[in-house]
Amino acid sequence: MLPSIPQRLLQIDETTVGEHFSLGASDFCYYVWEYTAGQRYDFSPTNQLVANLKIKPTQIAVSPRRDRHKQQAISHSAAALRSLIQRTWVEQHGTFVPMPASKIPKHQDYDDRIYRLLQAAFAGFDADIRPMLEQAASTPADHESNDRLSHAALHELTRINEAYAVAPLRPNIAVVDDVLNSGKHFKVAQELLSQRFPGIPVIGIFVARCIRNDP
Repeated sequence: MLPSIPQRLLQIDETTVGEHFSLGASDFCYYVWEYTAGQRYDFSPTNQLVANLKIKPTQIAVSPRRDRHKQQAISHSAAALRSLIQRTWVEQHGTFVPMPASKIPKHQDYDDRIYRLLQAAFAGFDADIRPMLEQAASTPADHESNDRLSHAALHELTRINEAYAVAPLRPNIAVVDDVLNSGKHFKVAQELLSQRFPGIPVIGIFVARCIRNDP
């Protein structure tokens, strides 16, 4: 079961920014759905969607039928972004930068799902999609590790591929990722892009934000 597409993108505001401790009050971040941490994939349609988005290439190699679930999750997420972001903004106002994978391209679990999601979302549009952020080395994914990289360590590992930075950008940069948790990855991306392209606002767009059922 897939989550229904809402009427509009939701925004992190003063009531929710504290749940993503790396974010500041001046950050502009938007999301489609809410993913509940600490729950199984079958807890909600969004948990199922996120679990399917994160299916690894090596898992598909062992069980090829899982690729259908991953592609369905990419397609549905893409349909949501296509529905919720105005075409004029896509074609005139935004340069879209997918969050880099935690694995480098030669790794067996390298996964460019966010880039593919953006390509599907804006197929037929005059979209500016640039996979200009990359990691210098493979790292464990945050959602699979209790020993997560610090902000400083992630910043040190992340870089801009200058081949994608030559052509003029549009008036805004939108960093796109599947799940907003602490906001650490977004802040690292924002810092690097703002330093490289001073004066261009950097916003975040996420398939889902992470929430917790704490009492």
